Amino acid sequence: MESPKCGIIIKENPLFENSTPSFDLLEKESHLEIVSIMITDVTSKATMTEMERKINFLMKVLEERDHKIAALKDQMQTRETVESSQTFVVKASDKGKFVVRENQPQQQ
Repeated sequence: MESPKCGIIIKENPLFENSTPSFDLLEKESHLEIVSIMITDVTSKATMTEMERKINFLMKVLEERDHKIAALKDQMQTRETVESSQTFVVKASDKGKFVVRENQPQQQ
């Protein structure tokens, strides 16, 4: 009998038949330990697969945020460049008004 969800395979085993003349409790316990290990192994693989999926998701989120951060840095740098190319001129007659004038490259 197979369980498709868990990937566990269960087979008939003569060790569990009480009518078997050679029925031995130690053999039964040994078999149960093996089954337990097999189930644990399947569970471990499922857990590892789930962890791997979550790690990949987090890496994707981090990559997207890195792109956003890079875009914001570019925007800031562009604004700083634009602002540094402007000069604020205050004339005595303006009394509190700022006049923005673009810096013109000087010709030689």
